[in-house]
Amino acid sequence: MYKFTRRQTVFAAAAGISGLSGYWLQSDDGVNDDTFRVGSPWTPDVIDPVTNGWLWRRLTVLEPLLTVDYDATVSPGLATDWHMVSDRTWEFTLREGVTFHDGTDVTAETVLPSLTRAFESSSMAAVPVESVEATADRTITIQTAVPFSPLPAHCTRGITCPVSPSAIDSDGSVNEPVGTGPFQFENWEPGSTITATANPDYHGSTAHIETLIYEGITDDQTRRLKLESGELDMARILPNKAADTLASSPDLTAYTYKIPRARYLVFDLDSAPFADRAVRRAVMYAIDRDHIVDSLLNGLGSKAVGPFPSDVTEWAAELEPYEYSPEKARSLLAEAGWETNGDSRIRDGEELSVSIWTYNTRPLLPTIAEVLQTQLQAVGFDVDISVMESSTIKQQATNGEFDTVLWSSSVLWYPDPDRLSDLVHSETATMFSGYENEAVDRHLETARRTADRDERFEQYAAVQRHIQRDLPLGWLTYYANVIGTRADVEGYRPHPVESCYHLEEVTQQR
Repeated sequence: MYKFTRRQTVFAAAAGISGLSGYWLQSDDGVNDDTFRVGSPWTPDVIDPVTNGWLWRRLTVLEPLLTVDYDATVSPGLATDWHMVSDRTWEFTLREGVTFHDGTDVTAETVLPSLTRAFESSSMAAVPVESVEATADRTITIQTAVPFSPLPAHCTRGITCPVSPSAIDSDGSVNEPVGTGPFQFENWEPGSTITATANPDYHGSTAHIETLIYEGITDDQTRRLKLESGELDMARILPNKAADTLASSPDLTAYTYKIPRARYLVFDLDSAPFADRAVRRAVMYAIDRDHIVDSLLNGLGSKAVGPFPSDVTEWAAELEPYEYSPEKARSLLAEAGWETNGDSRIRDGEELSVSIWTYNTRPLLPTIAEVLQTQLQAVGFDVDISVMESSTIKQQATNGEFDTVLWSSSVLWYPDPDRLSDLVHSETATMFSGYENEAVDRHLETARRTADRDERFEQYAAVQRHIQRDLPLGWLTYYANVIGTRADVEGYRPHPVESCYHLEEVTQQR
């Protein structure tokens, strides 16, 4: 027995009964026959795009002014054209014929409230936007406090995605993600699921699937099992070892591809023992990253030298790697005054004891931490491991002492090397190493002020060399994503910077 949903009833009334054959039906278990289910590690906890815009953007419920193409370059989104009017002024021309999901026309006036609240939010505090104005019906003018060449890249971020003015309450909060994308918001179960449906009035090609259900599933084994049992049509961010299993099943398809994401150690530069650069260098020489890639990553991914993988982006500088050398690690520790004492080391009566904090929403981080523990113990560290929520780690590391954190993040979250400012700028970094280097700050600020690509490369290359020498962050490995789908899913094309799933392009033969 089937029943119509509320939306079907509305469409049926508009189209007449003969039009019903093209719409989806719903079974007694509440799941549409034309429903596509995707599982991912992150639970949908917040509806406001200023906090969670990245997720709404990945599901293409919301769209930004500019987007990221499959070659990881900035490309048109809701704005079809953008250019620098003067060194501090940018103009963006909005696409014609676009409406929000509530039918409101997309104009400069209707996107202005969203852009203003985005650029005034603490999440965009490092972006020096001075004003945002609607200077013509379809023209948005953004003034920056200083020349700022990465602005278009920042306009690809989910946080900047406009929502309809009707979705913004009088207190400035967003009550519903009413965007412009090929999928429109239908329902949200906090901490669990998001349901979206195809937007029949989308300004581009409409979605092939009618109903999209996103499910936040933190445990990667649960995601894999749900995919294998058919409870999911797509499972994202699976363990590397699952790739072979998926590929060998006639019912499943595996997608593996490199992405600009790195695993790395964040050292606390404000407390012993990692306030001492020699100790940080000893750690890097003690780690056998080839072993991690071969034994834990199943050969998917590669060992990291700097922040950017050279085979994924052209922004990688040539850097001197820290090759595996436990002998050199022991020598550095001895020179720093850490003398052997049985299996460990001591200095001034203090044991060389450190903690590694990490989290498990990214597969393998706790397992890699265990390997690091073994390798560091081999040169004299006493190591314990704590697995916590990533938000807890950020809060505790930002507000107090820690030793080191095993972290993972995209290094091109937006498609510009200005991302390095988030990692190591003395005043604007969101990473919590406590690194302060005036030369690095000058390079980052100089790079922001010029539009010359070659000059920008030299400035960011200098930053990478400083990081490599000073080691506020110790790069370990680069990523390869493992995504699994049911075998009857077609049209999926993995995006290189993970900014969008583009599930509107997916078809499925039931």
